[in-house]
Order: sequence, then C-alpha cells, then structure tokens
Amino acid sequence: MRKNESPQGHLGLLMFLLLILASLLGTPGCGGGSSSSSVSGGGGGGGGGGTGNAAPCIFTPSISTTTTGAGLNTVVGEHYFGMHLNSTNAPWPYYIVGGSRQPLPFASQRLWAAGVDWAEVNTASDVFNWTGAPQNMDTWMSEGQAHPPVDMLYTLAYTPNWASSEPNDTTCSNASREGGGECDPPLDLNSDGSGTNAIWIAWVTAAAQYSKAEKDAGAPGFSYYEIWNEFNSSVSWNPKYATTQQLVRMEQDARCVVEGPPPSIPNGCTVNGSVFPSGTAIDPTAKIVTPSPVGAAAGNNLGQVASSLATYFSTQVPAGTGYFGGSFSDAIGFHGYVGTATAVGANAVPCPTPENVNIVMADLSSTLAQFPTITAGKPLFNTEGGWSQAPSEGFTDPARQAAFLPRYLLLQESDNVSRVYWFAWDSKTDSSLYDDSTGQTTPAATAYAEVNQWTQGATVSQACTAKGTVWTCGFTRSGGYSAVAVWDAGQDCTTSSCLTPTAFPATGYVDYRDVAGNVTQLNGASSVQVGAQPILLETAPLP
Repeated sequence: MRKNESPQGHLGLLMFLLLILASLLGTPGCGGGSSSSSVSGGGGGGGGGGTGNAAPCIFTPSISTTTTGAGLNTVVGEHYFGMHLNSTNAPWPYYIVGGSRQPLPFASQRLWAAGVDWAEVNTASDVFNWTGAPQNMDTWMSEGQAHPPVDMLYTLAYTPNWASSEPNDTTCSNASREGGGECDPPLDLNSDGSGTNAIWIAWVTAAAQYSKAEKDAGAPGFSYYEIWNEFNSSVSWNPKYATTQQLVRMEQDARCVVEGPPPSIPNGCTVNGSVFPSGTAIDPTAKIVTPSPVGAAAGNNLGQVASSLATYFSTQVPAGTGYFGGSFSDAIGFHGYVGTATAVGANAVPCPTPENVNIVMADLSSTLAQFPTITAGKPLFNTEGGWSQAPSEGFTDPARQAAFLPRYLLLQESDNVSRVYWFAWDSKTDSSLYDDSTGQTTPAATAYAEVNQWTQGATVSQACTAKGTVWTCGFTRSGGYSAVAVWDAGQDCTTSSCLTPTAFPATGYVDYRDVAGNVTQLNGASSVQVGAQPILLETAPLP
C-alpha cells in the first residue's frame, strides 16, 4: 500500500493485516544484495520453479487501478526486454513453445551478479583481471557477440577490499567472499565528495578501455555504465561510512572518463580537480546510468525508490556549484521489485503483486517532475526487477509466476519505462526462469517470450487501466492491426486451480493468444473468459 493511501474496502480486514505483516517481516537483499553473493561467482541458476522452505504465499489482490500512462503512443523497442545472466555455465536463455526450444528474445543484458564486479576484477592496485575473475568477461562478450542485438549494461560497484575506506566492514553483502568493505567508498574519496578519487577513476578508465577494445574487435563492449547497485540498501552502500555526495562525485568522474562532460556543463570535468590520466571520452558511444535504488517490503515502502532518487537529485558536489546528482547521467536507473516480504518459519506472506509496480512508478513520476532540469528527456531503466526471492516468499508455483511476469512487463510499457532487466535467467533464489536442477525452463520463460512477440515493435495505443479487477492494455501496428492484452487481477492462478470465469467482450477480434504460445480462433464468439494469466485479443493475426 502506498504511503499516502489507505487500504481499499474491498480488500477486507484480512488482506490489510497481511500487508502489515509483510512490512514487518522485512526485506531480503535483491539481486545485488545478499542474494547476489550466492550466485555471483557460482554455477548456473535454478530456483524459479523450486520449492524452498516457506509456506505457499497468500494471494493478494491489487490495490492499483491505473498506470501513469506516460508510455501512450510510444513504440515498444527491442531493448525494452532485458535480462540478467548469472553464470556462463548455464545455457543461453531459451523457452519452450509447442515442444520446440527457441532462443529467448531479449536485446539488453545487465552484467551484475555475474562474477565480474569491481571487487572481482580489480584485485589489486592497477591489476584488472578481466579473464580470471570468478567468471570470464571475455566469455560474456563473446556470448553477446554471438547473440546480436544484445547490448550490455555494466554496473561498476563494489569497492575492492584493498581499496575500501572500511576494509573490515563485514556487513556488506559479499563480505564473506570478497573480504569486506565492498559497500563502502574508496579510501581516497572524502565524505563531502572531495578528494582525488583516483582509485575510482583508474577503475572506470580500465573498464572503458576494455570496452572500447572489445567494440573495436566486434564484440558488444559496454553500452551503459551504471554507477552503483541499490545505494539505499546498507548491504550495498553502508550509510555509516558512505554518503550520497560520494556517489554524485563518482557519477561525475565516470561520465568524464567514459564520454566527457555533458554539453550543458562543459567545465564539469575540472571543477573537482580530478585527474584523468588517459584523457576523457575513452568510450564515447556509451552512456551513464544513475545509481539505482530499490524499494523495501510490501506496499508503503515501495516509495523508497522515488524518495532515494529525490535525495540523490538534491545533492550537489561541490557544494554550491549546482552540479547535482543525475546531472552527469544519460538515463535514470531504479529497481522495480514488488515482492520483497520473506516468510518467518511456517508463516505465509502475501504473494508478490505485479500491479504494485504502478505504486513505484507513480511515486517516481512525481519525483522526476520535481527535478526537470536533471531528468527531462532521460529514459527510465528498471535495471533490476521481478518478484524477488521465490523460495523465501513462497512464490514457487509455476502458474502464478507465468501470471506475474507478463503483467509486470505490460504495465511498465504503459509507464514509458525504456528497459526492464529481469533478474534473473538463472538465479538460484531470484525470479529465475531456468531450473538447473532439472535443466528445464519455467512457464514464465515462455510467457516472457510471448509478451515480446505481442508488443515489440507495437505502439501503446491504450494505457493499461483497470475496470474493477479487469485490466486492459491496447496496442496497434501498421496495416490496421490492433490488439488488447487482458487479465483479471482479482483472480489467482495455480497449477491446481487456474480458473477463467470472467467474461470479456470479444466482438471485432478474430483470435487470442495466451502466455503459453497457443492461438485460439474466436469464430465470431462475442466474449472470452479471462483470468490471472493475460491473453492478447487480436483484430488480425500477429504480423
């Protein structure tokens, strides 16, 4: 529940109490927090369809009824569909339709929890081990080159132990593996953002040089550099030792290394006295993404995404110069998780609700409007999202997952989010689409591919809105094609019970597609049955 809203009467007292319970139970680390430490350097995935120890979650109806509608009349691009791959040992993402194995369609990859973070590559001063980290960056590049048009977003976090200002800080998420201090700033960066920042500059310089060399050799390199991961989570950026001013300075220096100062701030690379030994604009075709905040447990804490970015946009370095956080970025990053409650013992928590991403987006939209000179015209990247940790949430039912994923993606198209990086294809705990224990994909993987086919290249002609509990999102294509995605957020769907008792008008449509890849001819039927898993009603066969 959003912080400025009261629970809706139709939820009833039981659901309200469940939401409160979820908030009290706390937040697990998301993809870059405690969960990433279990997969960052390890083998391939699993868990998306696994069992876990938590009791099955309790179905919780959505309290959201509309998106921001900012995506109306925009075209859904191929790079909207992004993915995290945790291990080079797992197969390249695929899905099953009609008994056939097909490549999973996505065009954006975020390199995080992939065995190649800063602490894993930069093992000592001036030592950058791109091929000998827990995983081989060259392998990620070659796989990306083999699967065009995949481009790569590289997250520049976490500080190596040898470079950390607090090397004995064991509260950081990867401390057990990387020695501590990864969630703290480098030792030559002061709390007010002053200092040489030479360690960070050397790191970004090495990353940009690596990327440029890969691009020159025909590999993807890095299209985007994200400054930090989940900076509002203490296991990622410890507020006891780390400040927002330091992150702002890191954004500024990274921008100067990678692509030079913003056109509106031509002197921006000299104001801090930073020294760029290799010069500026090493990788000028790449762009900078702000550090990404994450929301906390269920409902009223989802606004932390917006409030944390508001703090970032309000912070200037050096003080009094007007160089605010985000001024040196090209895109605004955030994490759009909506299911972060964990079960305690045998107690069940509410199931993740995809429509709650609208709460994140409404708050975020309001924050962006407060900082137009910083944010106007910059695309929104959900650099990490999903339902979060399925086993600890009790959200392991494959049918429920196949209902969640397409709704989550459809809604953010309506919100004009430019990219959504799903976490992850092969995570052992987080929103996994591949189970390495069986070597099989989950139904949610097929649902992901179906939404790609439904919407990539289409224009959002009707913002996603709800009438009662039934949601509709409209799309058009050239040649007079139109379609509407429909689902009932008031229904549950499990492998044992996936009813579709809600009638929806079908006049004017010739067929509908479901998230399993089936196409059903309507043959003049005046209505269809819809449930928790979306269908796509079409006026003509999909081009």
